[in-house]
Amino acid sequence: MKKWETQEWWEKRQWTEEDVEEMWKEERERLSQQPWFEPGKPCRYPIFQERDWEDEFERNWGKWGAQGIGKLRKVSLLRPPAFEINPVFEKEPAYYRIYGNRVADLDKWRKAFDEYVKVLEGEGVEVIFWDVPESPVGPYGFVRNINCTYLLATKAGIIVPRPAMAGWMQPVRWVAEQVMKMGCPILYMMHGKECGEVTPRYIAEHSVIINEGMTVNREACNKYKILLEELGDEVWVAHTPGPVDIWGFPSSGCSHLDWVLEVVDLGLAVVFPPFLDFSTIRYLHDKKIRLIEISPEEYVQYGANFLLIEPKKIILPAAAKRLIKTLRKEGVECIEIDFSENAMGGNGGPACITGRLLRDPGPSLDDL
Repeated sequence: MKKWETQEWWEKRQWTEEDVEEMWKEERERLSQQPWFEPGKPCRYPIFQERDWEDEFERNWGKWGAQGIGKLRKVSLLRPPAFEINPVFEKEPAYYRIYGNRVADLDKWRKAFDEYVKVLEGEGVEVIFWDVPESPVGPYGFVRNINCTYLLATKAGIIVPRPAMAGWMQPVRWVAEQVMKMGCPILYMMHGKECGEVTPRYIAEHSVIINEGMTVNREACNKYKILLEELGDEVWVAHTPGPVDIWGFPSSGCSHLDWVLEVVDLGLAVVFPPFLDFSTIRYLHDKKIRLIEISPEEYVQYGANFLLIEPKKIILPAAAKRLIKTLRKEGVECIEIDFSENAMGGNGGPACITGRLLRDPGPSLDDL
């Protein structure tokens, strides 16, 4: 770092003529490379008005975006906080979505999480850790599942969701603060009647499925579709079921698409058909994607909720024994992690707790 790149140097205000000349030489070199600079004349501002936003984005914000199935490079995670073992949650398991009717064992949960982080870093994935909120109380009561980031970064920034379940998701303001702290821009923040935690599932580069359902209303789904299409995605809208009054599998339905659809390779995906509309099943068949069904027993262990590291390499809950055996026959590398406490406490699988921030460009449906 040069001395004039520090605040301390400027506060001293003791620069010399030599300093000024050195700074000007450096600045002149930068300006000479800019098409809007001409000595003695104002900045050619019309040039900026005609430039595409992508010409400015990386210089200002760095690289972001996971709009495909290429090699995963960067993610966000939150280490399980003590807030999540709140005994109050066990008083209303249906409201707080506690699947085993008890909160997780924090020590076991954190041990599994730390193992998960080691695996990610061993695969060359950069992990950005979020901060725990200062208080367990959100705008509507105790916060729940704050470890689930439910974020996917587009190449233009992150779409901040508007939670659909008051006692379950984290406060929106806290999410926005964490996004900006990472240095990632906010592309859009849901407002008006838009409500939902959209979890897009990419089946190939710029080919994505989103869902309308219990945690995503039509307004939010439509807006998300518009935003992704503007960024070059082909978007299909699936429809997923949810509960009315009865709690427990299968009445509880499916809150997020990453519970019922995950891609393991170009042309190969894992699905749980009971919670995925048949039109979407047909759409996947039409796109030449082979489907592997997960059993109900492994579904409730978050077996269909895994993280794609790159085509044919995934991290998934170790409880999905039958699925793992099937995938390995397909040549898929399966890295097993103990997510049993996550499943018992309803705290999400690998896909739920991981914000996918950056992927390399990957294969497209044209490659099938």
